[in-house]
Amino acid sequence: MTPTLYEWAGGAAALRKLFERFYERVRADDLLAPVFAGMDPEHPSTLRPGWARSSAGPRTTRPRAAGTPTWSGATSAGR
Repeated sequence: MTPTLYEWAGGAAALRKLFERFYERVRADDLLAPVFAGMDPEHPSTLRPGWARSSAGPRTTRPRAAGTPTWSGATSAGR
């Protein structure tokens, strides 16, 4: 059986490491650090489930925090 992209990349541990390293480098970068300065430290962990799903990994979801808009709500220009 052909492995999924998720499996080929190394699964959950690899995604966790990828996001940790990426955001470590972003925070250390002179150009990008100011853009991400106000980012919630938990932000990378909120992205991992979506990346897992989009790479044929497990279909797990984290509950949204109260008041967090859905994608449609976040892009509906105030509606």
